[in-house]
Amino acid sequence: MTAAAGGSIVTGVDGSAESLDAVRWAARAARLRGAPLDIVHALDLPALLAGGVVPPPEEMVDALRARGRRALRTARELAVAQGVSDVTTRLDSDRAAQALIEASRTAALLVVGAAGHGRFTSLLAGSVAAAVGTHAHCDTVVVRGDSWDEPDAAGRPVVTGIDGSEAGTRVLEVALAEAGLRRAPLVVLHAWADTPPPHDDPRSMTDAGRRLLDERILAHETGDVAVEQVVVRAHPRRELVERSAAAQLVVLGDRGRGGFPGLLLGSTGQALLHHAACPVHLVRTTA
Repeated sequence: MTAAAGGSIVTGVDGSAESLDAVRWAARAARLRGAPLDIVHALDLPALLAGGVVPPPEEMVDALRARGRRALRTARELAVAQGVSDVTTRLDSDRAAQALIEASRTAALLVVGAAGHGRFTSLLAGSVAAAVGTHAHCDTVVVRGDSWDEPDAAGRPVVTGIDGSEAGTRVLEVALAEAGLRRAPLVVLHAWADTPPPHDDPRSMTDAGRRLLDERILAHETGDVAVEQVVVRAHPRRELVERSAAAQLVVLGDRGRGGFPGLLLGSTGQALLHHAACPVHLVRTTA
């Protein structure tokens, strides 16, 4: 469930190149939607409590705040350069995961980088990834790779993976919206495992996949979006990682079944978050 469809785009910055990439991507997303952009820097003061109770020296806190303000100024200038006028910046004293999750309560979209200095952009490094992925109240985009910023990126498709779960309806809805915003084609993929289940033959599995995609796409208004349906006998994670090299965005659900089981916590989601060549949009499909 997306928390606030009309809310702001929220991104975190720590001064790293990866976090500034996330700011640029978030600013472009805000411009496309006509949405405000909220840039947050986490001071992570709870981590500095000696013995868990003694606060750090005030001089250290002042230095962290000064560094945070510099990072926010740089991020704001970068966002404005992308054509966004409604930009707010703020310091948050909390840990990165908690700051992001709290901000996601009123956000339309949360955008983070793929690697960085251990705050916002360390999303793939452990506890922050698990906390944000499990507890964020809105969709999350992990900005991966460099291809999204290349001159021809606007002509590349949005790619999404669909299975037979109810969550697939929401994923397809978001993928169509993203493709429409970007005036890009949409590739809707259904991949089934290399080895079919017992008593099922490849032809029947492929036919079932085609019927599934037909039903799902017919249930949505596609507008001007050119939709390509792809059914393949392949591992979903390998197929999606490979297709990400020629895509501008991959859209996935945070949970799934069939071809895309447990995306965020399972092997497919982990593979995309670590190895996709383009940004990955995780659609919040659970409350």
